[in-house]
Amino acid sequence: MGIRLERLSKTIQEEVSSLIRDKLDPAEWGWVSVTAVKLSKDLRDAVVFITVFPEEKEKKVLEKLNSMGGFIRKHLSRRLDTKTVPKLRFEIDTLTKLVEKGKLNPPEV
Repeated sequence: MGIRLERLSKTIQEEVSSLIRDKLDPAEWGWVSVTAVKLSKDLRDAVVFITVFPEEKEKKVLEKLNSMGGFIRKHLSRRLDTKTVPKLRFEIDTLTKLVEKGKLNPPEV
């Protein structure tokens, strides 16, 4: 991934994380963490990977976040210095879940 994509992915991750903290009450939705953002090379699409605790709330949170896609894109359009704002799709970060459960070793740096 190029430096521009990495920087933009990180900015989107930080902005979406902040928005989730502000808009989703942990008592109702659980604890939601944005673990990564994967951007397409043309910047039109982005997959936002999340983890949810407790796991029982994953489906509900995914539905909520995917339904908030337009609202989140509008928020990002005010924060990003780009011509286009990527269309967001939220997914559960299964890799992080496997590492947390000890079923997979974390990658070495």
